[in-house]
Amino acid sequence: MAKAKCEVKIKWKGWNRGGYAEVMNGWGVQAMLDQKANAAAAACNSTFTPKYGESGYSTATIGGSLARGRVVYTDSKHANVSERRHNRLQSAFGGD
Repeated sequence: MAKAKCEVKIKWKGWNRGGYAEVMNGWGVQAMLDQKANAAAAACNSTFTPKYGESGYSTATIGGSLARGRVVYTDSKHANVSERRHNRLQSAFGGD
């Protein structure tokens, strides 16, 4: 039996900002962010009881310095007060 040894040394020259932005703005990552944000908003809306004509939680796309992101926010004053009391967003993302 022959023994084989393989060594690969890669010199780290820092990260490529353009490549990072391209990956983060790619359709795969953006679709995953959409899915997670919509799931969090749906989970929060399922336990929130809005007043007549109000909506609870929504999502929006934000533009960062390198890549686009998502934000989940309350749509009304009632939802904001309820969020501060019940911490639905924190529990939707696995917080205590």
